[in-house]
Amino acid sequence: MGEKYNLDGIARNVHIFALMQRYMWKEVMVYRASALFLLFAVALGPLINFTFITIIYTVSSGIAGWSYYQLLLLGGVSSTAVSLMYYFVQPWGLTNLMKEGGLDIYLTRPYSPYLTVLALGNPYSLSSAGTGIIIIIYSMIHLSMTALQAAEFIVMLALGLAVLITFMVIFSLGVYKLMRSANWTHSLINIFSEFASYPLTIYGVMGIFVLSFIIPVGIATYYPVAIFSGKLGISTLAGMAAISIAFIYIFKRLFYKELKNYTSAHG
Repeated sequence: MGEKYNLDGIARNVHIFALMQRYMWKEVMVYRASALFLLFAVALGPLINFTFITIIYTVSSGIAGWSYYQLLLLGGVSSTAVSLMYYFVQPWGLTNLMKEGGLDIYLTRPYSPYLTVLALGNPYSLSSAGTGIIIIIYSMIHLSMTALQAAEFIVMLALGLAVLITFMVIFSLGVYKLMRSANWTHSLINIFSEFASYPLTIYGVMGIFVLSFIIPVGIATYYPVAIFSGKLGISTLAGMAAISIAFIYIFKRLFYKELKNYTSAHG
């Protein structure tokens, strides 16, 4: 089952997705005081990494080849990327929804099942992404940059986010198919996210490979910052952009292939 792309179809899908987002936030804000408290609490998450990096550079020279603001930028990008991934795809929540048969009602509706899945994430993660963006802006103000570097950073970050989000959709479907459980996914994703908060080079060749091509969180975190900081050249940008586009295409194809074999909890 695939999707036919035309202007009317795209406009309709965007409209429906926007409506789903609107009603999700209406549901969240029913208990406004509770929602605002949770949004505030979640927004504090990226400050832990901010504090840790600041302490590292206060008591030592930090990571070789990386200035304080470069590493802070990497931490901000990591927090933002992972938070946005959770906003669109909550792996354990989606797996449990399939396990309980709750996804079925969405898949019977006459619009894109892919966009439907992306509308079932965790809305509270948006506040954490907001804090991450503030850290990114703060870091970039202290780093000299050209317009070209800024453009390269934005392009690679957008592609990396798309890779991470589409990968998590497939990851969630895979966990459901293999285990019918999502108890360990939260811890696993958090571990890889923490790894991606620091330069991949410190993990050696195997670490770079795993975090770039097996669990591709590094594509959304390390590469945009390394390219922006001049640690990787235009040829790497072109190569990673091509790999990112290939990943997005493959993961989306796999989604529809797996969807054909999807069996709900009710058979």
